[in-house]
Amino acid sequence: MKGIVVLGNRMIKRKFHFYKEALLHMLFPSLCYGCEENSVDEEEMICINCKLSLPYTSFEKIRNNTVEKLFWGRVPVLFSSSTFYYGEKTSIQQIIHHIKYRDQKDLGIFMGKMMGDRLRILLKENNTDICVPMPLHPSKEKKRGYNQASLLCEGMQQTTGIPYNDLVLERRIATDTQTQKNRTARWNNVKDVFAINHPKRIQNKNIVLVDDVITTGASMEACAHILLENGAKTVAITSLAYTV
Repeated sequence: MKGIVVLGNRMIKRKFHFYKEALLHMLFPSLCYGCEENSVDEEEMICINCKLSLPYTSFEKIRNNTVEKLFWGRVPVLFSSSTFYYGEKTSIQQIIHHIKYRDQKDLGIFMGKMMGDRLRILLKENNTDICVPMPLHPSKEKKRGYNQASLLCEGMQQTTGIPYNDLVLERRIATDTQTQKNRTARWNNVKDVFAINHPKRIQNKNIVLVDDVITTGASMEACAHILLENGAKTVAITSLAYTV
């Protein structure tokens, strides 16, 4: 009899929890992070309309694509890619804004999964050993609470199985904002700010550098140079978005 009562109480609690969650969803639905209009399941985060309209680049299928050309003559990279085009007042801008400035860490991991799905074949074909996120300066990461590039790497790891290491590459100097700088100024701003920790961890490794947005590629170029100088076998570059 006691067992039946306990089982009955558990069923009542489960039903109560179900109806409570359903009511909360009706009153406070999760909105799409792309359009902030359509409601979505918490696990999805982006509505079907936004998913269908996201500006995919398909660079992972195109050799000598626009991002690869950024690094021609600057640093030898195995391949380069960006999953989406980035533009002002677009759903991708909105999504990245949520990740970087509104503490939406789960969204960063979710977008990393999308990157991993698109890059899976390319990463496998090139025997990728490890993903390395573009580092933030410690003061900036402390203020934000996380590194958005590390979140993308975590999502990529979940869909590809390729591990990431956010300890080997370090930003030792806090640089000025890159937004209003041209290519030469950006390079001068970042060329001496990165350093390698635990160089043995990258020896003879095929590494993929990961960031949220590529514009001129100056920061990625600087990081690629220092990884290669410290024993990386190859370096490739990818990002969530590429600025058009």
